[in-house]
Amino acid sequence: MNFFGNRAASGNGNAKQPAIRKVTTQVAVKPGRAVGASSTAPASPAPASLPARSRNTERFKLSGSRKQKQTSTLRHKALDSSSRGVKRKSATPDVQFSDEEQDDSSDIGTSDSDASRKRPKSSVSSVETLSASRRCIVPKAAFRNGAPLSFIHGAHLTSGEYRRKYVNPWEQPDFSTVELQYPSKRQRESFELKWPLNENDDYRPMEDIRDTIETIVKFYYPEDLVRKYTEIEHSYARRFARAFQLQSIQDWIKIVQDFNHELRRLINDGSIERELQAKRGLHLEWIQRILDQVFVRTVSPTAESLNKYKSGSDNVYGELLPPFVSEIFRKVGLTHDHVFVDLGSGVGNVVLQAALEIGCESWGIEMMHNPCELADAQAAEFASRTQLWGLDVGEVNFLRGDMTKHSAVPGLLQRADVVLVNNQAFTPELNDKLKNMFLDLKEGARIVSLKPFVPIGHKMAVRNVEDVANQFVQKQDEYFSNSVSWSHYGNNHWYIATKDTRPLRAFRKKAGLG
Repeated sequence: MNFFGNRAASGNGNAKQPAIRKVTTQVAVKPGRAVGASSTAPASPAPASLPARSRNTERFKLSGSRKQKQTSTLRHKALDSSSRGVKRKSATPDVQFSDEEQDDSSDIGTSDSDASRKRPKSSVSSVETLSASRRCIVPKAAFRNGAPLSFIHGAHLTSGEYRRKYVNPWEQPDFSTVELQYPSKRQRESFELKWPLNENDDYRPMEDIRDTIETIVKFYYPEDLVRKYTEIEHSYARRFARAFQLQSIQDWIKIVQDFNHELRRLINDGSIERELQAKRGLHLEWIQRILDQVFVRTVSPTAESLNKYKSGSDNVYGELLPPFVSEIFRKVGLTHDHVFVDLGSGVGNVVLQAALEIGCESWGIEMMHNPCELADAQAAEFASRTQLWGLDVGEVNFLRGDMTKHSAVPGLLQRADVVLVNNQAFTPELNDKLKNMFLDLKEGARIVSLKPFVPIGHKMAVRNVEDVANQFVQKQDEYFSNSVSWSHYGNNHWYIATKDTRPLRAFRKKAGLG
């Protein structure tokens, strides 16, 4: 046999051609197979002498005992489900939509008037979760006749030392005073119907009345009355707009009186309290209305004092706005069972929002004198005004002093579930001190900051195994220009660092470091 094929050359250089030998052999055909049939042809039927296999119809049925047992079990489940009113699951599961998808789809094919009549959803931050029980937002004292509350009336901001900043509306010879009912059995708030000379900066009492009434109707009234008072012909907004158009102060007063009468009726028959008990949390629009009232009565009159700080130091005042703060609460999963701490709390806006929106125990610490004074004023007004609005809130606490030296801070950090540090303008030295203080945090606690405490791109190695950053897992997110009240420094990111020592322990064990 030629193993080299055509590559074996003869002496004259020509390749030898392989020799092919053909042999014909006769083979006897087996019975039942046609001569010349292809091997791929289908097999012929079995001969009649071979009986076909009979089909066992009982093959896949349960035996007697198993069948009786399973039938009994199914019958028991069916009876148990029917007795409890449990609906049987369908073969195809229902499609679940996120809140964002529901919000987007709900506006399709509806008019603006239809959308305005819809009651906004509650904030998801306060909704019952698997890790926390449902928060109750109704205080018992709000719907009982109690001692008068001490709070700053709207009339106070347009009288006395502030009187020169205001004029009577529509050139009236004198101004009028009205009292506004809130959704509780507390006393009413007094307002002077005046206009500010500087509409951009000063308090506007008539707008405060209008916005407060619209908020109460939207979030406290029963659903049928919400529809009634947001329809064009019955809406308070339309009546206020008409009073402005007619320049009638008497029409304005009549609207407030009608609202007071209707709200008082709903308070007395228990409708307002029942509506609050059915709610799971507070909508952001509702939260902002209350916080704005507190802020404008305490901080706004002396806001210029907040600009008295040394530029380039750690004592730079900056403010996180309510929508951004609400997003932070949602991302970190803050609930009313948690403890919230704001290191460098300024005038206390975020501390108050956590107590109002989430209902948690809320702490703040600040060292600058002017912000501390305003934070205390806000806390006092907040305590009374939330009772006016018929709401139960979390405990509010403010500390004064250096956060790195205050004796109460280490123990507070040991209890904290979420720590907020607005460290956008902090020096590197202060950030390093804070990072070491975070060793006191419990496992799973979260730090929210505007500058990262875990360096971007940080990797665990033997040379840096003792670095505090190895005990935290960090995520980065983005915020936008309308989230804060100061000019940006070029990096619009915020960070959530969660204390998790498991990766560090695993690394030390693998590296043989004990």
